[in-house]
Amino acid sequence: MNGQPRTPGRKSFLKKVPGLAFTLVLAAGVGLAVRNPAGLSSPGPAKLLNGEWSGAYARRFEKHLAIREPAVAAWALLRYGLFAEGNRGVLVGTEGWLFSAEEFQGAREREASLRVDLAAVREVREELAGRGVRLLIALVPAKARVYPEHLGRYMLPEELSERYRRQRDLLSGLGIPVPDLLAALLEAKGRGPVFLRTDTHWTALGAGAAAEALSGAVEGFLREAGSPRVGFQSADGPRREYRGDLLNFLPLGRFASRVGPKPDSLLPRVTAAAQSLEAGLFDAVAIPVVLVGTSYSAGELWNLEGALKTAAGADVLNVSKQGQGALAPMRELLASPVLEEVQADVVVWEIPERYFVLP
Repeated sequence: MNGQPRTPGRKSFLKKVPGLAFTLVLAAGVGLAVRNPAGLSSPGPAKLLNGEWSGAYARRFEKHLAIREPAVAAWALLRYGLFAEGNRGVLVGTEGWLFSAEEFQGAREREASLRVDLAAVREVREELAGRGVRLLIALVPAKARVYPEHLGRYMLPEELSERYRRQRDLLSGLGIPVPDLLAALLEAKGRGPVFLRTDTHWTALGAGAAAEALSGAVEGFLREAGSPRVGFQSADGPRREYRGDLLNFLPLGRFASRVGPKPDSLLPRVTAAAQSLEAGLFDAVAIPVVLVGTSYSAGELWNLEGALKTAAGADVLNVSKQGQGALAPMRELLASPVLEEVQADVVVWEIPERYFVLP
């Protein structure tokens, strides 16, 4: 066993699930999983015409589907308990940490709508420059890059080990500020978790560290433009239990609370203006910073928008979208009149490193 990683949760799993009972459940589960739950004898023409066969098919399917769910959970329990594996899409690390398999793939393996390449970034930079708006990129490092100590038997492929640094160099070569969020997150994790254990996303602490790293460049652009400034304050909200998105890849059913990774303890942040932002009925609304990107920006629980308001001392309009990648929300923004309507001076474009294509 020297040099072999210890399979997380295996001993506790074997103690909690009696061998004989589990074997019986597993045998029944595998049988149900591979069997067609609606397999009936061939129907005659009359049964097809009067709907008798289809009704019986539906009833039999529903009956077996109810039994199939615990079978699926039993199979997931076996894979997780004995082999520390989940469904395709998740990698099981140590101490209850889960990682998205997407982080271990190159961006070219993503579907085309999710990719961002240098040509697209150039087009966005030029379009914004033509409108007198400065561009800043928030390049979000992979969770696996920030927490390699929890990867267990996994590691980032060698060809991806320098991906974040190379991406920053390429983007900076276009004359676009790209603050080092990796360094900021590595420093901040000494104060608490900067990514959620069971989720793809960062915590409010991680988003706050990213906002601090971005704020220097944002403030510099705002001073140059003479943009309006407003003070904001952020404070901790009530702590809550949070089941991360990666738990969906571990369908353990009723076994989840006993042997699966525990849900995260999430400490959200809430942000409010330190002074009134009320405007008159006919006053122009000036919001100098626009934030656009993925669910790392759109998620209210990690509050990147509020952290950026507080760190930069300016109002921020968040037009980020969930589930659309980084490029589609940007193109939607450029096709709209939003930048002109809010008199924006700076656009912060958040892009996860796994979506950016290296040449």
